[in-house]
Amino acid sequence: MKLVGIDVGKNSHHFCVMDKETGEFNVTPSSFPNNKEGFDFLINSLKPYSKKSILLGMEDTGHYHVALLKFLLSNGYTVALINPKTTDLTRKMEGGITKNDKLDTITICDVLDTPERKKQYRITKVDRFDLYEQRQLTRHHHNLKEELNVYCNRLQKSIDLVFP
Repeated sequence: MKLVGIDVGKNSHHFCVMDKETGEFNVTPSSFPNNKEGFDFLINSLKPYSKKSILLGMEDTGHYHVALLKFLLSNGYTVALINPKTTDLTRKMEGGITKNDKLDTITICDVLDTPERKKQYRITKVDRFDLYEQRQLTRHHHNLKEELNVYCNRLQKSIDLVFP
């Protein structure tokens, strides 16, 4: 099995390919742009391996991973989403002080290499992103309601001070 660690960024992503059995790198950490050409570069780098023998892992970071995730899922790859706190904790537990994109790809591979019973990621099998988009809208609605409540309370406080 090949583990692919992808460190997601706003303008570019980094990835590496590690052999799960030997721990050796088949592809050393390298970068690709966050666009169609970059995504095609990643796919071409993965062509020597069968899709069933690859597990791609990336952090679930805001919205920067969504376009790449959609692209990989539409091309039939298995993708694992990882909480960024998990990779940070793994890096610290391994004694890593330095944080950079290339080292993060290796840390993501280490997270993917955890035993099945201690799995620290979730496999994404979403073919449609309706639920994802609904979740984002629900969160946005909730945040707006909280913000409105704060402003209503401030207004009420001002009114109470001016007109006791």
